[in-house]
Amino acid sequence: MISFEHRVLSEYRIKIAKIETLAKSILSHKDPKSDESKGASEFLDVLINETDKFYENNSTVLSNNGKRPHARSRLAETKEWNENVEKYYEKNPRRKPRK
Repeated sequence: MISFEHRVLSEYRIKIAKIETLAKSILSHKDPKSDESKGASEFLDVLINETDKFYENNSTVLSNNGKRPHARSRLAETKEWNENVEKYYEKNPRRKPRK
């Protein structure tokens, strides 16, 4: 049986991967001014907004497991999230992400 926490972490990982893949394809597109690129940029905004809402709804689970909002996120980091992430990395120093 998969726990709720594991499902939230897995879904967040998938959402971040979608954002990264789309952003990479937009940046490497041969014609950045085309309608296709503009549509992809608008869709990227939709994905980012969806991921931000997901993070807000599940912030305790995500921050307690060392996950911060994505770098493209428009969320302002809160003190509580930062404290939870720091506590997680103090308990699990080997899991600290590379910078």
